[in-house]
Amino acid sequence: MTAFISHSFDNRAEFDNVADAFDQGGVPYWNPAEIKSGSSLRDQLRRAVERCSVCIFLATHKALRSSWCGAELGAFWGAGKPIVVYIADSSLEDDDLPPIVQGDVWERRMSRLVARTRELIAEAGAASGGPQKTPPASVGSMTAEQLEKLIVGAVSLAAANAAREGRASTTEELGQAAKGLAGRVLEGMRATERAAQRPADRRRQILWVDDRPDNNAYERSALEALGFEFTLALSTREALDVLSSQQFAAIISDMGRQEGPQEGYVLLNAVRASGDRTPFFIYAGSNAPAHKREAAARGAQGSTNSARELYDMVIQSLGG
Repeated sequence: MTAFISHSFDNRAEFDNVADAFDQGGVPYWNPAEIKSGSSLRDQLRRAVERCSVCIFLATHKALRSSWCGAELGAFWGAGKPIVVYIADSSLEDDDLPPIVQGDVWERRMSRLVARTRELIAEAGAASGGPQKTPPASVGSMTAEQLEKLIVGAVSLAAANAAREGRASTTEELGQAAKGLAGRVLEGMRATERAAQRPADRRRQILWVDDRPDNNAYERSALEALGFEFTLALSTREALDVLSSQQFAAIISDMGRQEGPQEGYVLLNAVRASGDRTPFFIYAGSNAPAHKREAAARGAQGSTNSARELYDMVIQSLGG
């Protein structure tokens, strides 16, 4: 059992400090510098995740912008393995950290980082002494690319749900959530395959209408992991312009926009009045039964404020 040190390659000095402390403290570690050129990065990263029992994230501004670090954090989180955050940049605040590690900042002191990492490695070693479970056939037979999609989808969906609920969950909580969502994502992958049988101009295209698209980044990532593609519109007018020349497998819309407090219904009414029967989902701030009934009465296939419920509704519709 070893630790994986996730860091930006521009933060070599910070990495060396942690590595030296681990060497002195007898903490075994693996780091991205061991990645060999000419071999599949995806396969090497997957093997590293399998070998390592804990991820140490050296949090700096450069690391937060690193796609490498993002992929490594996502892989460990999706695998349900602990992530320990070491604040290597004193100017960082908790809110600067990505949602998957917010609320789970362990240490700013090196001595405590070493001690905590050693504890987690020991716990993982003790747990591994028990009977080993055989991976389910549905996962064991997956390709590396499919497994990567499963992890990314589950992690993104867990992050979306936590953000939607307005809370900062610990890594352990979100890791468990991601594992619980793996079945949803696996079914979503199957639905994607079924959707691929539809006409090429609309089988994987989804129109998402929201004047604040950044608020839905995790939700889109969860569906993009399955192969779906998005066209974004910021207003009802823009959405109708797009719909006049393109067909989509589904439409997702928020409710209130700068144009008005019920623009989701304005768009839905216009779409249905034109004879367009594309599945339509309202993704807004309310999950009240009365609002769900009203959306259905107006011709929507669903209305929710839950990322998980939205995901399930869209997958069920597109996989039907």
